[in-house]
Amino acid sequence: MKKYFIVLVIFISTTNLFGQTKRKLEPILWRISMGLNFGGTSPVPKPSQITKLYVWYPRVNPSFSLMGIQHFNETHKHGIGFALTIERKSFGATTQVKELPVNIEDERLFFSGNQNTTFDARYIGSMVFYNRNLSDRINIYSGFFMNLLLGADFLVKLDGDGVISEGNGDESSLNKGAIVKREFSKYVSPMDLGFVLGCDYFFTERIGVTFRFNAGLTNATKEKFYDLSGQNLHNLYGFLGLNYRFN
Repeated sequence: MKKYFIVLVIFISTTNLFGQTKRKLEPILWRISMGLNFGGTSPVPKPSQITKLYVWYPRVNPSFSLMGIQHFNETHKHGIGFALTIERKSFGATTQVKELPVNIEDERLFFSGNQNTTFDARYIGSMVFYNRNLSDRINIYSGFFMNLLLGADFLVKLDGDGVISEGNGDESSLNKGAIVKREFSKYVSPMDLGFVLGCDYFFTERIGVTFRFNAGLTNATKEKFYDLSGQNLHNLYGFLGLNYRFN
């Protein structure tokens, strides 16, 4: 329900912005951006069960955007933008956890030890944002994005040398000398909604660099994943790439 409310707010806000301007609209200015996402799909806030981060490693996450900006007057200082995006969001991390809730063979247990997590999701989506040109070379923008899931791979590997318990103090080895794999791909949410902040800098008339940060407001995983792990995950990624404007 929350995600549909956010979509409604975005739609109403955009409609009001266009409805309030009575001036003749300028032509839409088009640009494309290509680059890489970097970040992670992480629990927010950080769970107390995660006691140590050994390593975090990004993956090659290409992102492509086709963006249009509608300005309201000849000064081109204010405008509304929209974009179509195709992107990948993935990462890997190895952590140490203590008494992390897990379900193994349909039994509610707690795991203490090392684990490795890999998350890889591909999305097609859109953005709606307010754009402010600070100069001919610099503009900033903020708004919302909505992504639809194309496919995902989500795997957690538990070190068998770790221990499990029922929460009563009695502990036993999970699977000594082995790795226990837990597949969660089917629990990745089909829709991701969030906000975006961005900045473009053009070092020539048409070519520039762009940076934006996008944070998921809704969970990147389904409620069933929370039932299994006690964690809600959110996509927190930055984007860095090249920008080309046509007009």
